[in-house]
Amino acid sequence: MALDPVLQQMLNQMPIPASEGLDIAAYRAAAEALRPMMVGPDGTIPVGSIEDRTQPGPRGDIAMRIYRPEGAVEGTLHHFYGGGWSVGNIDIIDPIARRMARDLSMVVVTSHYRLAPENPFPAGLDDCLVAARWTLDHLKDLGGGDLPVVLSGESAGANLAAAVALLLRDERPGGSFDAQLLVNPAVDLRDTAFQRASVLADADPSLRTHSLRQLYPLYSAGHDRADPRLSPLAADDLSGLPPAVIAVLTVDPLRDEAVEYADRLRATGVPVELIEFGDLTHGFTGHTIVVPAADRAFTRTLAGLQEVLARTSARTGRS
Repeated sequence: MALDPVLQQMLNQMPIPASEGLDIAAYRAAAEALRPMMVGPDGTIPVGSIEDRTQPGPRGDIAMRIYRPEGAVEGTLHHFYGGGWSVGNIDIIDPIARRMARDLSMVVVTSHYRLAPENPFPAGLDDCLVAARWTLDHLKDLGGGDLPVVLSGESAGANLAAAVALLLRDERPGGSFDAQLLVNPAVDLRDTAFQRASVLADADPSLRTHSLRQLYPLYSAGHDRADPRLSPLAADDLSGLPPAVIAVLTVDPLRDEAVEYADRLRATGVPVELIEFGDLTHGFTGHTIVVPAADRAFTRTLAGLQEVLARTSARTGRS
């Protein structure tokens, strides 16, 4: 399937790694180098206010950032960044968080988590769980205890969001998030995942199968990857989870497992809005300034979340 021509032109200009070896330091440097492209010549998207804070975590403070929209607030969203569990921070996703706060009119919370390989599983998940609990416990001071609260993530961040949603379902029955937004989610880290057609096709130039084969062991560090905290798709029971918006890309190696996750959620009665884009690559939310098709896709994804929230009963009795 042909990619969007503007995106294809951008990809043609990006350097191709000299080998298939995964250089984490270079991977992190490349992510930092892309930050100006995510902001664009017009500067950052204005929001009502930004607050930086820390929350005590299992192994030190967790950095958090709170974005308040201009105008009336319609809820709260907690977002986890992607990056293969090895790259990323709340500064890199600042443009994405601002966009979400503006377009959704929600208070957006982002939080850092410890990265592999220095801090493998369950370090990052533990940090995300602490941060998500904090958001749920402070809704009155964020977007309001009587308004929707959403758990969100992209790629590895969506893996963490899905795992947190599972844990909180059992920890806080009836008192967790109202919806989940999973963009390009990695929900199956088991070796059998590499037998799916979308992985075998290896069609996404921005996320090659050989990278997944290296990233998964770095994060799991010998832990059984059939553990639902690593592979949410492996959970025996997906019932009772928040309604989900799942965005996938036709060429993405993660596409088929995300679709299977959506199907399993539906089978248990969880409402799901599955949105697929055929002309974009992994990480499209970072290309919205330079690739109009990516901008339209992000707009459609956020609209899908608003549609799901409109069909979901408003929160009541939560303080």
